[in-house]
Amino acid sequence: MGAALFAGRIDYARLLDQVSRKKLETTPGMSGTSYYQSAIQAVWVNNTKKPFDDPRVRRAMHLAFDRPALVDVVKDIAPMLVGGFIYPFSDWATPLPQLSERLGYQADPTAALKEARQLLATAGHTQGLKGVDFMVHDAASFKTWAPAVQEMLEAIGIETTLRTVQPSVWFGEAQRGTFDITINIQSSVLIDPSDYFRAWYSKDGPQNFSQWHNPAFEALLFQIDGELDKAKRKDLVRQVETIFGLRSWRRPLPSGAARRQSTSRPKVK
Repeated sequence: MGAALFAGRIDYARLLDQVSRKKLETTPGMSGTSYYQSAIQAVWVNNTKKPFDDPRVRRAMHLAFDRPALVDVVKDIAPMLVGGFIYPFSDWATPLPQLSERLGYQADPTAALKEARQLLATAGHTQGLKGVDFMVHDAASFKTWAPAVQEMLEAIGIETTLRTVQPSVWFGEAQRGTFDITINIQSSVLIDPSDYFRAWYSKDGPQNFSQWHNPAFEALLFQIDGELDKAKRKDLVRQVETIFGLRSWRRPLPSGAARRQSTSRPKVK
């Protein structure tokens, strides 16, 4: 897309790569802007398969990820933010200074890795896990992240086999649950929790590819949808966030959101 823009074949482009973004900054007659995208990148864990039905195993995997490092891995492909289960740029998110104090989000992953190994041992997997099917959506950022994620999981004794598939194949397999873990992007129309909590995380949510279900979460979701007081609603969201962290079924990657680039020429045909 960047090549077509600079060659004059198109006058407007969205979702430019970072090389093109840097080039446009020094190109006369062109302008661009960055904005947040209402999408997250994550690794889903199939809750219907053993041993991933055990929240201790899922929590261990959640703690294995060095999210600041994963931001750095794709910085030349797509700029990302460290985020959790809620869009990090929204009013509903835990502020980054507080989020950065939690295990799994700290700059130094030592403590998180120690707890992850202990959780696996407690769950009966002192020798780790082998032969985990890791389905990867065929896209530049995911194929760059996948080996890094693979290495981070290996650090706690989980060995995976990468399997890259085309987007059309990914959605079919994700819906059928023919994977152990998988990596992809997930988007929403609104950044209000009532929109994406229900679509991504509820039992019958159309994008709940992990097939996760938690009755306590479902009860809180009903309250969030009906609460009009923002302060009370935010407290309910924080309770949900605690459930997400402890019963992890999906591992947030560096972004609760990506920053995207929109560029145009001064005159549009």
